[in-house]
Amino acid sequence: MNYPLRFLFAFFCGLALLPGSPSAGSLEELQSLSASSPGDYGRIYDKDLASATGSASSQLSQARLKQLMLQDLDSVRNMVAARYAPAGWKHEQFGWDLDTEIQKAKEQVNSSASFGVKDYQKVLKTLLNSMRDYHVSVSFHSTEAAILPFSVTEAGGRYFITAINRKTLPEAAFPFKVGDELTAFDGKPVGEIVGELQKQAGMDNVPHTDAAMTAMMALTIRVGALADTVPQGPVTISIKPAGSAQAVPFQVEWRYIPELIAPQPFVSKGTVTRIPMSWLGMMMLETPYAAAGAQASYAMGDKNGFLPDFGEKLWEAPETNTFRAYVYRSPASGKNIGYVRIPTYEAKNPGLMVRDFAAIIREFNQRTDALVIDQANNPGGVVLYLYALASMLTGSPLAVPNHYISLTQSDIAEAINFLKETADAKTDDDAKALLGPDAAGYPVTYDLLKNWSAFYLATVKQWSAGKTITDPLPVYGIGKITPDAAAHYSKPLMILTNQLDFSGGDFFPAIMQDNKRAVIFGERTAGAGGVVKPYKRENNLLGVQAINLTATIAARADGQPIENLGVTPDIPYSVTPADIQANYSGYIKAADLAVSGLIK
Repeated sequence: MNYPLRFLFAFFCGLALLPGSPSAGSLEELQSLSASSPGDYGRIYDKDLASATGSASSQLSQARLKQLMLQDLDSVRNMVAARYAPAGWKHEQFGWDLDTEIQKAKEQVNSSASFGVKDYQKVLKTLLNSMRDYHVSVSFHSTEAAILPFSVTEAGGRYFITAINRKTLPEAAFPFKVGDELTAFDGKPVGEIVGELQKQAGMDNVPHTDAAMTAMMALTIRVGALADTVPQGPVTISIKPAGSAQAVPFQVEWRYIPELIAPQPFVSKGTVTRIPMSWLGMMMLETPYAAAGAQASYAMGDKNGFLPDFGEKLWEAPETNTFRAYVYRSPASGKNIGYVRIPTYEAKNPGLMVRDFAAIIREFNQRTDALVIDQANNPGGVVLYLYALASMLTGSPLAVPNHYISLTQSDIAEAINFLKETADAKTDDDAKALLGPDAAGYPVTYDLLKNWSAFYLATVKQWSAGKTITDPLPVYGIGKITPDAAAHYSKPLMILTNQLDFSGGDFFPAIMQDNKRAVIFGERTAGAGGVVKPYKRENNLLGVQAINLTATIAARADGQPIENLGVTPDIPYSVTPADIQANYSGYIKAADLAVSGLIK
């Protein structure tokens, strides 16, 4: 039998569901909902859904509703106590204590005579954000959302428009451009609004990452599934065009998708208003990240990224390749330098992506003197895919971080089952029959299977010794990444990082830096340093859908965790307002000079 999914340890270095921000998947779902045809909406509303859901009789008193909330908090407390591996580190760093935070949440529930389900959802979100962990999040059942048809990026404590949906805001109606500065929002300075949104969500982790993430997502996108307060109607903003000394006030409309899940009828019946067909046009949303006529994209995990070309291109990967890659002649040194963007470590088609990357590396080996890897705005992904890419960037083995791993009986049952099912494997063919030809792009061999078995056996032994948090272990038993036999790059290497690199986006530069394989250029990464695991919470009456918790905490070569600390660049560079308004000319010049300096 083939077990590639059943036996994957679900080790994700990323794709974090960030506090106050929808994931890529949830944004796609939002766009899908809003793209439904008017006829589809008409069928929904014409069946009197509103009256059906709004007519339920009140069943529970406020006291009983609060009791459900308090019981749910106890359940969350037990889940976190069992599965949250970084708890000790959080206490050491921040004085964080689970029982103290649970008590604060309970006091909030009990503090009001009328405490609703939406109130509870905000309390739960704040509780989880108290962990200061970008992997920890909660989602709720809700269809409500609102979006403004432009996106914003922070630089130097200022906020700039980085994309405009010209279908919704044609230039004649919205005479502003990418690079113009957003100075005020809803009558307040933008920085003040960003701070308020962070406070409402209980965000208090890495200041620059928090501010950048809030500006990119929560400022212009509000989602009920993330316990956001979802606005409607107009909002007044002020925009200072590039080169201008004065800001111009402007009114823009939130594009609103209503809540189709009726409010809980426990305490009061309430009513649900039928949604008129005239609202349908407002729901036809297009992505705000498609900046007309511009290559740059600030969206997390975007193939092209936000940087322009570094110089005169001498070779370029075909458009069909899953990576943006080219060779350019360095203005600083005259040398030929490769550029490849790794936008994410999520592998939707890992076999194809690994083959595409190998083809690029073979070209770079022939054509270049050094290589720039751009992984800015990388949300992370699957560690085995990350290892597969890293194997093509080294001529010698790369040591990887070990993990302290939280254990429960379910992990041990999975480990024992794996050991039983794979006990008779003796060859590469046996391993491939069990695991498939590759695991998220990482080649499957008998040696990999043996390492994997040793890893599972170690977890069983640790559990039997009474440990619910293991000693440091290499996940999958892979302590070192072996160079790829067919394609590997051994010339100088520089990695571009920023404050929006999460998890896999932390691990990749950490591995390269610890092994002295690459120089890191840019900003400190976010510091999401472990495995994120989802836990469904479907069977409750409080709208809670799922909670994500960090099940491990990784230690670097020097013993320090990645969690909260991230990766500090060897060559610091912060994006400036001038970069955003002048096509990143300063950034490109500094990065090209830095990589040229690596060439002997």
